[in-house]
Amino acid sequence: MATELTAEKLAQRALDVNVVSEQELRDVWSELGTRNVEYEQLKQVLVRHGLLTNYQIDRLERGFKTGFFYGDYKVQYAVGAGTFARVYRAAHRKTDELVAVKVLRKRFCSDPEQTDMFRREGELGASLQHPNIVAIHQVFSKGSLHFLVMDFVEGHNLRDFFKVRGKFEPTEASRIVAGMMAGLTYAFQQGITHRDLKMSNVIVSSEGEAKLVDFGLAGLGGTNSEDPVEGANPRTIDYAGLERATNVRKDDTRSDIFFCGCIYYQLLSGQPAIAETRDRAQRLNKSRYQDIKSIVEVDPSLPLPIVRVVNKALAFDPDRRYQTPAEMLSDLKLAVKRVKDQREHAIDAPVNTGPLEGHDASGQPRKLMVVESVTKMQDLFRALFKKRGYRVLVTSDPERLFQRFYENNKTADVLLLSTGHIGAAAVDAFNRLGEETSTKKIPVVLLLGEHQEALREQANAAKHRLVVQMPMKSRELRKAILTVLDNTE
Repeated sequence: MATELTAEKLAQRALDVNVVSEQELRDVWSELGTRNVEYEQLKQVLVRHGLLTNYQIDRLERGFKTGFFYGDYKVQYAVGAGTFARVYRAAHRKTDELVAVKVLRKRFCSDPEQTDMFRREGELGASLQHPNIVAIHQVFSKGSLHFLVMDFVEGHNLRDFFKVRGKFEPTEASRIVAGMMAGLTYAFQQGITHRDLKMSNVIVSSEGEAKLVDFGLAGLGGTNSEDPVEGANPRTIDYAGLERATNVRKDDTRSDIFFCGCIYYQLLSGQPAIAETRDRAQRLNKSRYQDIKSIVEVDPSLPLPIVRVVNKALAFDPDRRYQTPAEMLSDLKLAVKRVKDQREHAIDAPVNTGPLEGHDASGQPRKLMVVESVTKMQDLFRALFKKRGYRVLVTSDPERLFQRFYENNKTADVLLLSTGHIGAAAVDAFNRLGEETSTKKIPVVLLLGEHQEALREQANAAKHRLVVQMPMKSRELRKAILTVLDNTE
């Protein structure tokens, strides 16, 4: 534990596992002016300079000597965990390229059947290259170590997103599902079905784009029995129950369509289409898939064109369901267009054509980049500013912010940095933005937490670089954003 460690011991442990170099530590000691410092002081400096993350420090404190690297990638944080694997955000040792590393849990690493399934799943997924599918770049499976290197998507899985948001507005739900169907269409054209479609296997990027993960379970595991339930992979038991009930083979794309319809149903209505349970017998019960309450009964206000798409996707008889993902995608796009047309025709009052607050003088939406680590606050900021016409981008990592600007200096027109749980690192980013040539003219608002007044003294403000503090009303925050935009040099 941290209370048992000295600064010197923490530094030595970090050196021993190679998460920091001797030169990096020398630079830190030089900045501190002495090695005779408190443990917490060294810890804060290491985190502030991006040399260690809190996740890495926690492992060092607990005495772990492995799990810091997978191949050429250094683990920064744990971002997800399932029954069979854990997922980490990691950076390449030399290039700092961010990736996601999916690692098979230790308890399965000695099971040849599980490791072979994991490897084949990765190899099959690596063959898929599409904007709505998370790309797999490396499959490693040797000895007791098995991992996949994938694109790191800044965002949240749809299950967690739904827990925060609840039901979605029909257009937004349709956009997410359309992205899913685009990915499924591409995979279907390659002869691959998903076979594990659920909310946790859909990643929604910070820009609102849906991306599918965990392809490849069709044809992996199980037996050659005609009964899809016999020997079924535990991860696909819901699919097995549907397939037995509807008498279709286990790689039938119409099963993917059914479970995509379940996700669409839940996003629109706020309620699951089929009862959630861990009981195997209940999950295999035919009535679970056959007796789904009509979505229009759950929410009578939903637009009819969208209701029709949901109903057809969830048809119990596979022959009455959409036959391919492309067919559902086409219908979905048409339904969204009809809903938009109906809304436009329903407006009798004159439309205010003046520019929105979040639009520039030419009527184009301004790009607002928000740096905030708390999902609930991300959603609040996104909703607040999208309503005013801004195009809202979100990141939880200040360092990622700079990477985006290095790649494209027009990444955003204005920035909002929230100290919240990020703390001093957000202030450091605020100051660094004002120092670097490529970013010093960008308008920025630094939002301090309610009890973070002490951070104000560390922030270098200017006309186009304001520091404000919670609590404050939403209109005051919007005014601060407009003020820095107006004062941009």
